[in-house]
Amino acid sequence: DEEDEEEADDEDNMPDQGHGRGRQDDHELQEEEESDEEAPFQFKMWTADPPRVQDPFALLDKEELPLRVEPVEAILNAHGSAVFTVSMMASKATATADGHYHYKLVGKGRFTEDREALLAAAAQEGGLDGNMHVERYVSSSSEQVKNLPNFHIEELDANDSDVETPTVEPEIPATTLKPARLEMDTSPSGKRASVPARPLTEEPEQDVISTLVLDCVGDVIIPRLTVDKTDDPAVEDYPYLDPSEVELAGAEAAKPLLCPVFKFMHSAVTHPEAARTELGGTTHGGAPRGAQIPGIVSCLMRHVTLTNRNACNISCRFRIEGPFRIIEISQVGRFPVKLVETSNKTRRKSKIVPQEPCRQVFVVGKLETVTLQVEFVPELVPSSDWVQTQIDHVFRGNLIAEYPREASEDLPDIPTDLQRIHLVATSRRPAVRAIAVPHADFDRLVQQPGDPSGPVIVEFGRVHVESSLTRRRVILLLNMTNVLARWQLMHVARKKTSQQSLEVLDAKAIDDREAFIFDVCEGELRGPSKDVLSLDSDVRMPRWFPVTPALPHAKQQSDEHLFDPVKITIAFKPRRNERYVCRFRMQVDAGISADIVCCGHGSYSEHDDCMDFLEA
Repeated sequence: DEEDEEEADDEDNMPDQGHGRGRQDDHELQEEEESDEEAPFQFKMWTADPPRVQDPFALLDKEELPLRVEPVEAILNAHGSAVFTVSMMASKATATADGHYHYKLVGKGRFTEDREALLAAAAQEGGLDGNMHVERYVSSSSEQVKNLPNFHIEELDANDSDVETPTVEPEIPATTLKPARLEMDTSPSGKRASVPARPLTEEPEQDVISTLVLDCVGDVIIPRLTVDKTDDPAVEDYPYLDPSEVELAGAEAAKPLLCPVFKFMHSAVTHPEAARTELGGTTHGGAPRGAQIPGIVSCLMRHVTLTNRNACNISCRFRIEGPFRIIEISQVGRFPVKLVETSNKTRRKSKIVPQEPCRQVFVVGKLETVTLQVEFVPELVPSSDWVQTQIDHVFRGNLIAEYPREASEDLPDIPTDLQRIHLVATSRRPAVRAIAVPHADFDRLVQQPGDPSGPVIVEFGRVHVESSLTRRRVILLLNMTNVLARWQLMHVARKKTSQQSLEVLDAKAIDDREAFIFDVCEGELRGPSKDVLSLDSDVRMPRWFPVTPALPHAKQQSDEHLFDPVKITIAFKPRRNERYVCRFRMQVDAGISADIVCCGHGSYSEHDDCMDFLEA
């Protein structure tokens, strides 16, 4: 029993650890409050303007931001509103639209200057002391709100009461909320040391009561329309006006820009298929359901479509360079603008002059298109650019789109962005080529000229003047182009003062055209004529004999025979025992002709009586 009483006394004398710990925490919190009173924390809200930075899009003349806010400030009444207009000025343009113009607008709210007077008047009306600090706004309904009776929520019924019964939250041990201490902030006595307040670098604006931050994002792009055409790596576009603008968008300013190319085709001789539509578009040389060997023979008109793939409208105008002209400019939903009268009578009677630049500005909206009808005019090509011995003539020009950066045209030296669309026109004339069917006995005695453009020599050898058989040679006439060739046989007489090679033409030879008889003297030859690659050579030659039925070949079209070379047979009938040399020309209308030289020798000897051998 005594031992039990001693243990009970010991338990009574032992302090309660939980209550002792709580009293210790309360003591520490009390010390912290006393230390806070001695060294309170001092905070200040910094509302000064941010530091100035170097803006790459700043205006060059004033070095200001390219933003303008109108009005600069406005007074907002109670429950009122104000409208601010923010304008962005295009200081520099970029090649892409990626939010390069990014600014933050900060609106600062302050009390009006007459606020103190209004508060004093409100205090006097309410019967308050004028020196008392009252923060309230004077409104039209203040009297009604002031005269409302006092309403006690406690006196309401329990079912209608909005008073919530406070819930008893579990007591959280004070040790969990104990703030951490730093050794440098504590004194030897355990109290927090007093830290002097550090001044701000700039004094904040004390009168700012609210701020409003707005993000302004925009772009000023370099205007450019898109052409759905493959770019030509050999033709470069106009460079940018300012290379630094391209570098702002992250692109390489030194990289050349490529431009698309539109091709035109002109034939010196009007094709039968295009005779009725001279001003039409593309014309194919092949007949319907026939052989499509010629391909495109005429294309004087092209439609150039430009699309605006930017998010804003683009203003532009067009002009043209070279032997081309703009017929019409059309946009969807607008009347077309005709720059040239397309009447046939006007074109034939009036003289065609170079086209003046169009000064009208066209506005192309987002995802809208503008279509230009461009025509190649051979009459605008200077006569000095035509070469009579040349088959293809290539003429170049440019369709230039101008994007002025200022709306007014009265200002001098307006910066204008340029975009080039290259135009290439090929004018082709017909050209024929004569090839003599080889003969083993006669061709080995004649040396053909090394110049491929020279005449073809056809040797007949020695023939009896009264031979029982007529000696004949065959030549093939080919059209080298896809232009229709209208040819006619002409005799080229020898001039007495001409200096010709004696190896080919004997000075004492007789120039008698009656000694050579041609079975075909004129005709029309469509091209290109059929030919094949010869063995061990890059020169294409026609077939001397038809293909045997044993070789596989596709079924021919109904008009495919029109593209076969023309077979011309020449007969030699001399009258005297003399040397005959005659020159003939296959004259082609508006094209390049081919010359042949027929040579033979008349004889009275019976040994020269010809005996032709033909292949079985």
